Amino acid sequence: MIASSKRKIIALMLTLTMLLSLLTSAAAGAERVQSAAALDNVHQERFLQMYEQIKDPASGYFSPEGIPYHAIETLMSEAPDYGHMTTSEAYSYWFWLEALYGYYTGDWTHLEAAWDNMEKFIIPSAKEQPTMGYYNPSSPATSAGEKPQPDMYPSQIDGKYPAGRDPLDAELKAAYGNNDTYLMHWLVDVDNFYGFGNTLNPSHTATYVNTFQRGEQESVWEAVPHPSQDDHSFGKPGEGFMTLFTKETAAPAKQWRYTNATDAEGRAVQVMYWAKEMGYNNPVYLDKAKKMGDYLRYGMFDKYFMKIGSSANGTPAPGTGKDAAHYLMSWYTAWGGGLGDNGTGNWAWRIGASHVHHAYQNVVAAYALSQPEGGLIPKSATAQQDWNTSLKRQLEFYTWLQSSEGAIGGGATNSWDGDYKTYPAGVSRFYDMAYDEDPVYHDPPSNTWFGFQTWPLERVAELYYIMASSGDTSSENFKMAKQVIENWIDWSIDYVFVNEKPVTDADGYYLDANGSRILGGQDPAVATVSQPGQFYVPGSQEWQGQPDTWKGYSSFTGNPGFHVVTKDPSQDVGVLGNYIKALTFYAAGTKAENGDFSALGSQAKTTAEELLDVAWGHNDGIGITLPESRADYYRYFTKEVYIPNGWSGKFGQGNTIPGTAGVPSDPAKGGNGVYISYADLRPDIKNDPQWSYLEQLYKSSYNPVTKKWENGTPTFTYHRFWSQVDMATAYAEYDRLIASGDTGSEPTAPVVPAGLRAAAGDGKVELSWNNAAGAAEYVVKRSEASGGPYTVIATQAGLSYTDTNVTNGKTYYYVVSAANAQGESANSAEVTAVPAAAPEEPEEPVGDLKLQYKAGDTNATDNQFKPHLRIVNAGTSSVPLSDLKIRYYYTVDGDKPQTFNCDWATVGCSNLSGSLVKMDKAVEGADYYLEIGFAAGAGSVAAGGNTGEMQIRINKNDWSSFNEADDFSYDATKSAFADWNKVALYHNGKLVWGLEPK
Repeated sequence: MIASSKRKIIALMLTLTMLLSLLTSAAAGAERVQSAAALDNVHQERFLQMYEQIKDPASGYFSPEGIPYHAIETLMSEAPDYGHMTTSEAYSYWFWLEALYGYYTGDWTHLEAAWDNMEKFIIPSAKEQPTMGYYNPSSPATSAGEKPQPDMYPSQIDGKYPAGRDPLDAELKAAYGNNDTYLMHWLVDVDNFYGFGNTLNPSHTATYVNTFQRGEQESVWEAVPHPSQDDHSFGKPGEGFMTLFTKETAAPAKQWRYTNATDAEGRAVQVMYWAKEMGYNNPVYLDKAKKMGDYLRYGMFDKYFMKIGSSANGTPAPGTGKDAAHYLMSWYTAWGGGLGDNGTGNWAWRIGASHVHHAYQNVVAAYALSQPEGGLIPKSATAQQDWNTSLKRQLEFYTWLQSSEGAIGGGATNSWDGDYKTYPAGVSRFYDMAYDEDPVYHDPPSNTWFGFQTWPLERVAELYYIMASSGDTSSENFKMAKQVIENWIDWSIDYVFVNEKPVTDADGYYLDANGSRILGGQDPAVATVSQPGQFYVPGSQEWQGQPDTWKGYSSFTGNPGFHVVTKDPSQDVGVLGNYIKALTFYAAGTKAENGDFSALGSQAKTTAEELLDVAWGHNDGIGITLPESRADYYRYFTKEVYIPNGWSGKFGQGNTIPGTAGVPSDPAKGGNGVYISYADLRPDIKNDPQWSYLEQLYKSSYNPVTKKWENGTPTFTYHRFWSQVDMATAYAEYDRLIASGDTGSEPTAPVVPAGLRAAAGDGKVELSWNNAAGAAEYVVKRSEASGGPYTVIATQAGLSYTDTNVTNGKTYYYVVSAANAQGESANSAEVTAVPAAAPEEPEEPVGDLKLQYKAGDTNATDNQFKPHLRIVNAGTSSVPLSDLKIRYYYTVDGDKPQTFNCDWATVGCSNLSGSLVKMDKAVEGADYYLEIGFAAGAGSVAAGGNTGEMQIRINKNDWSSFNEADDFSYDATKSAFADWNKVALYHNGKLVWGLEPK
């Protein structure tokens, strides 16, 4: 009792200290003062306090380049094998943090900055996927079978099963002008710990790396980290690292290759949907989310685009289009290409994945990308249809995999054993795919961690809430969502405890009052003991049986032969935060559907609030965390990393692998080589500040015979980025959905609107701004002098307004305030605009030469622009190209040094020269022009002929972004070559085609 009281006092002191810190920092800006004044309950306060903890540089969650680390601590090995890696998952969580910050403060710039950082460091730029344009969708990749053990690698690239056709590439090019893949690579070495360096973008410390490459049995303890840009600087001389994983008839080429984890992109789209629902309205970033969703469809396809179900008898058939789509979110997609010189690298490939895990499904993303109400329908021709199919298919998948108790179990595959083997007799099927209890990886089994229950089921809870709130309570999709989440909440909540600890045996099985194991079943009565201030959620599950073959929702059996045994109570903080959000959305959904909380909804609401309260007592000033035992850390020292005989190479930390520390491999696992340890492979890990503690404990406590820690298990306190965000956003979502309606606090005036934007036109000024929390309406004000006084010109509920009572050429100043019944906020930051008549089109010269253009990149706000050009000669005589010059007009959007690049040209890039010329006087649409000239070696453009394509790319040296939307020569609609008079052509200095901007 004394310890409990002391903990409460410390927690109170912590709360007061952090609140003071929050209010002090808030004083730096009027908007933050306003937001602090608007706080009306503890859940808002705790979210904002955790936000400050996470974003405080002293906490250590972010790198010097502004990248979120996987964790503050470095000595850890899970999916990332080092704490200062980052993942696409971490970025997607970052967006969630910033979206809810935007909701409370009206300041969405942090969300946009996070997205910009993602584009800079974890979505490979065109420079970092340089040969994607050579990809052939009719032959996406050459197949290589997966193997049951890492020791059986490298796997022969033999094309045993010819790949099917990629049906997405053409429509993505049509929509965006190229097929540069707009997805995150899943893993980045933030501090360049492994030493490989970013070959294609050496200005970045952060480096693309990868690990898992050798089948379902390869664990993090057996993987070999390697560079994603493999130019043979590391690894085996002349081969790099590829020959650890695949083998060919010749040495592998230098190459780049990336892998995305579909769960992360799905979460990013999910967050942008919620940001939009909470009032965010910047179309630039919403369009980016749509584009990401467009490319995310590659996660719907079999690894080698094989027809779904065709491999059931061991004879897979190449797909001819969408028949290779399972319409679920597979574990990964991947793409890559060549780095060779003199044209040898002009190739690229792409694969999907055959294995589908329930944990990676995202029904909210599918809803947002398919439904008009979702508001994020992508640009490509069939994207909406694909995502609409996926939405139903994912809900069916969850229903199919729901055990009779309510837990969701496993997944499905279109490639048994990763090699398109015949399905086992009697295996359950889902749309002709085979049930797989542990899809993707087996060490540990992929279907045991409770976090893989909470992640996807929280999304189902969100969809249930979305559909109930919209009044859609009778569709089959709603029925499936409600059934799945209701059964799951009913199961899971029986194994969740607050201020008490469940009784278990030595093997982690829950016990009842009689000391008997609880091995599944409905409504278990778990014995408990009092433990004030603590919480417990399930840690893992065991599975019995399999689901019944899927025959449609109307024929669903309830899976009477498919059972879960719940085990191993845990204090996993990240899982806790995610679980609280699932409870919160479910509870709010029952109220939206019925007008009040259902009985189970009330229980979920109460449990969520109790968990939030008890979790706060574990806030140590930089996050919510508890010590955790890591019995698996003996594997830092055991020899498990397989290196085949004859392979020797240089690792990024300077060591040779395998070196002399290897022990012979186990022939029973199919290999012929040696094993080395985690630390043998990564010797710099021994410099970690926590290494000596772990090493000494291993020597004094671990028994390699019994495989037990006999004198203490390694115990660490970790601050994982995603875990802290899950906890922070749990407070915010509970407040947003439940507490704000239950609080007895006095309502307050809204916060200041942020993000006011003004776009001047001919006789008009178009204004838009972001949603302000608590606003019922917005007051638009104008002045003809900076700083006012302002006159009210409109009062309305919407987030945009067009002022047509203006005079061209006059300067106007605008602010917006937010109002509700309690009062009006302060004014927003001021913006200015000068309406003007549209410029007159200059007279266009007429001649036999003309310029054709297509947009090589339709992302108007990325860090480079790509005009693709060609000159056409409609005359009767040839023209030397050395007599011609091309001018492309653009705005630099921040005057920085720039670089001209020729990626490819029929006449040869060496025969082209490019100058980036600053104009003496900026005009509408241009303050610079690109001038392209030709050497004598380019030859002539023949009568009736053309020069062939010239692929040009311009970037700033610091890789900051352009905004092409208002550039004179840019036209995103030109996805194929067409005459374009806004690129000028000169013959011996005389304009012979096109227009010059005025």
